Amino acid sequence: MKKVCLLPTLLAIILVFAACSIHVPWEVLNDYDGVRVVMRVTPDDADVLLNGRFIGAAYEYAAAGLALRLASRENELVFRKKGYREKVVDLHSYPSSRITLKFELAPASASAPEEPAAPASDEEQAYEAQSEPLPPLPAEQPAQPAERFLTQVSLTVTPEETAVYIDNRFWGLAAAKAMFLRLPPGKYIFAAFKPGFTPFSKEIAIPKQEKFDLEITLKK
Repeated sequence: MKKVCLLPTLLAIILVFAACSIHVPWEVLNDYDGVRVVMRVTPDDADVLLNGRFIGAAYEYAAAGLALRLASRENELVFRKKGYREKVVDLHSYPSSRITLKFELAPASASAPEEPAAPASDEEQAYEAQSEPLPPLPAEQPAQPAERFLTQVSLTVTPEETAVYIDNRFWGLAAAKAMFLRLPPGKYIFAAFKPGFTPFSKEIAIPKQEKFDLEITLKK
């Protein structure tokens, strides 16, 4: 009878030690159920930056089914559009894990109008009349900014709820369907982690093309 009674105690001790040996990133431990952010922003084509990295336009996250999925509220969003003031949102200030951002970007303030020049005196007008007018200076053409090319990356991660990192920055939790990201062409380090699975980390080159499919599967 004593051996039978000791069996549950031994199992409990083994489970405690096994739990202590699992390393989980702090982003996953903090609010593990995840955070979903819906963005109903005007104008809806404003650029969205997550912790300083471009992740797409606001309209891509405007519905509940398209909400941005994050592991915690320890993140910052920035909304930018030419001709409007930048909007910074600290998700840590929101108490709920279901966040709906609804606001309108303020137009950038117009520059102050130039004051009219004072009328010239009679002597100045007489002198200008005797002088030959100078030829107008050629107008300088403003430099056109180089067009930014972005590749649409269809990222599929198995299993669901896997924490995804890009260049050592937490990107979000993997959904059941593919996640669509827009990234400039180049090399990135993709990493994925979920307790109970072998961590994944690999440098992947994103080509300069319209669409690129990327699949990550963790092994038990």
